[in-house]
Formats: sequence, structure tokens, C-alpha cells
Amino acid sequence: MKSVNMTEQPNYMHRMFLPASSISEGMRKNVCCFWENQDKVLDAMQAFANGWFERRHTGTRAALETAERMCTAESPVDLLREYQEWASGTFQRVMADGLACQRQFTTAARILEQSSAASEETELPQAETGRVRSKVA
Repeated sequence: MKSVNMTEQPNYMHRMFLPASSISEGMRKNVCCFWENQDKVLDAMQAFANGWFERRHTGTRAALETAERMCTAESPVDLLREYQEWASGTFQRVMADGLACQRQFTTAARILEQSSAASEETELPQAETGRVRSKVA
């Protein structure tokens, strides 16, 4: 009767669940690409959020300064001029928000495109995966 070495059984079990080396290399590339892209997305989102907060702070400071100048306006014309300047700055910040949003979407699309291109490069031909298609009549 053959003796069984109990210390080797975990090694056999471990090897049984490991993917083939050709598949594991592709998986490694996909996993690395995924997490690298996640990092790029987070960097882009942080830049977007930082810009948004900076524009909001600029807006609140501009509103405070405008309110102070409006309170000391000597005529209705001065009052309207101050308001018009504030409204112009507000519109510029809204447009900057739109451009930043557009850049964010463009960056996300570029990252997704790179991700899909990388996953297509790592796909194995069907013959290498060992799958056989059956014909259904």
C-alpha cells in the first residue's frame, strides 16, 4: 500500500486551484491595468473636486466683496454696475465648471478606452483556452 504524505496534500490542493500560467499572466495584466486605471480616475476626480471647491470659494469671496460695495453704492447706477460685475464673474465660474466637467468625462473615456484596449491585448485565442464549442442542432 502507498503511504500518503499529509504535508503534500495542501500543495496539491493549492496547485489545483491555480490558473494555468498562460491565463494567470493575462489575469495579472488585467488586474494591474484595472487598479492603475482606478488610481488615474481618482486623481482626475480629485483635481475636478479641488477646482470646483476653489471656484466656490472664489464665488463666496466675490459675493461678499460685491455686497459690501453695493451697500456703499452712491447711486442706483453704481449698484447695478456692482451687480453686473458679480453676475459676470458668476457666469464665468459656471462656464469653468462646465469645461471642468467636460474634461472629467474626456479623461474617464480615455481611461476606459485604454482599459478595454489592454484587456483585448491579454485575451487568449480560443484554441489556447482549451474550450471546445459544441454545435447544437
